[in-house]
Order: sequence, then C-alpha cells, then structure tokens
Amino acid sequence: MKTNVIILLCIISTEVLWGQENSSEYKKFIQKADSLYKAKEFKSSAQNYSFAFKTLGWKGAQNDRYNAARSWTLANIPDSAFFCLDRIVNKTGYSDYDKIIADEDFNLLHTDKRWVPLINQIKKNKLPTGWHRAGSQPTCYQMLIDSSAGQDGKNVLTIISTEKKIDGFGTLMQDFLPDKYLGKRIRMTGYMKSKDVKSWAGFWLRVDQEGSQKSLAFDNMQDRAIKGTSNWKKYEIVLDVPKNASNIAFGALLSNTGQIWFEKFNFEIVDNSVPTTGRKKDEPNLDFEK
Repeated sequence: MKTNVIILLCIISTEVLWGQENSSEYKKFIQKADSLYKAKEFKSSAQNYSFAFKTLGWKGAQNDRYNAARSWTLANIPDSAFFCLDRIVNKTGYSDYDKIIADEDFNLLHTDKRWVPLINQIKKNKLPTGWHRAGSQPTCYQMLIDSSAGQDGKNVLTIISTEKKIDGFGTLMQDFLPDKYLGKRIRMTGYMKSKDVKSWAGFWLRVDQEGSQKSLAFDNMQDRAIKGTSNWKKYEIVLDVPKNASNIAFGALLSNTGQIWFEKFNFEIVDNSVPTTGRKKDEPNLDFEK
C-alpha cells in the first residue's frame, strides 16, 4: 500500500527505533556496555555501544546513544561523543537541557567549540507542554519551536526535513479526552504555511475508540493537501465524535521533504449543517494502524 495512503498514525517513539525490542543481540551489547561503564572501562564500554548500534543498521535508542556519548567522553574521544550527541539532538529532538548540563561525565566537552551550539539546539528542541514527536520516520525531521516565524512574530511550531529523500513522514501531535465533545460534531481549525514541500503536508484529526485498532473518524487533509510553498492560511477539519469515543488526537504532518510552520489551533462544536471532512462512509477503509 502506498505511503500516502497509510500515513497516520503509527505512533513511533523517538526513543525506540525499529527492531530494538526484538534484538537480543542489541540488548546483549547494551548490557555489556553498561557493565563496562560501571567498571570504569570507558573505551570498551563505548565500543560495545557501537557494536549494539551496528546490529540495527546503526540505529539505536536515544538513552543508549546518550550513554554511549558519556563513555566516549570519559574515554577522551570527544569526536565520537559529539557524533552520538548530534544524533540524539538533531535526529530525535533530545531536549533535557537540565540533565545534560548537570552531567559531570560531559565536563571534558564544555571547552570544545561544538558544545555551545549543541546546547543551544537542545534548548530549541524543548516543545510546549503536551506536544510530542511521532511519525513513521521521526528521526528524518527536526520538530521544534521557531521563535519568530509566527503571523504576529511570536513562537510557532515547525517541522523541517533533514534528509534529501524520505520514505515516510514526521508529525507533531497531542491528544486529549473527548468528554465535552461526546455525541457532538467538532471543527478544528489551524494556520499553516509551507516551503518546498515535495510531497504533501496537512493537519490531521482522529477520534479513537478504546480497544479498537481503527479510528471512529479521521481526516488528514490528503484530499486537499498542502504542497510546494504557500503563505499562512487557515484550514479546518470537521468530524463527528461518537458517544463511544475514548480519545481525540490531532497534529500537523509533513510527508517526504520540505518545511511547514503551524499555529493557533482551535476546537469548537458545530451543528449538523456543517459538513464533515475526511473519509466518507461509502469509501474504502484506508485508515492507519494506531
């Protein structure tokens, strides 16, 4: 099935990458690396982290990359330490500024010219409360706050591709309980602008039912997608929220390459004279797996 059909939303944590949980070899090397770190055999520890990443095609969990950077630093090999830190900061959106600043294992790096830019990027990676990164290829995008790109010159969220070709998408999303919307029709609005979007982008809204792998209602604007370069524009999605709904999720997505900015989400109850958007009842079910 084509990527643009199955898009949204296999929620993939930025801290757990494909295959990790099922790779006993990966776990074996990680456990050995952790033990060597505790024994203060830092170079051997760092090497075993690398052996673990190699088993998954050089992919790895964010926390394991962080620990590898600690071992490389204590082994006095800063280039490898910065390589690991760059991966988690620029690929997975690492944002725990307080932790990394207080971590004495990184003291050796503080005088390196690469440290300040790295720390500044970590500050940028901090997302507003409730937002988190997801998608089929989240590590192929930077998802962060742009401090001056909003319509009123204030903060907005942005998603920007970091690879030349991406077979998948990244999304920034939130979810909440549907209590006050149960049995109602809702309209979500938001503003978005785009730059060099090669495939497509859009807002999305999904109504879930507990225990089901299919959504009760869903729209990702694919039938009216945002493409290329466009200025700020208001978009809307209208869906029914059945009384058996258990969750509402929403966000913005970018498929393939380019950049989008978005802001000013709003939800309101509307009457049945306002038509719904998204998949119609007589259309085939092309929904994503949650």
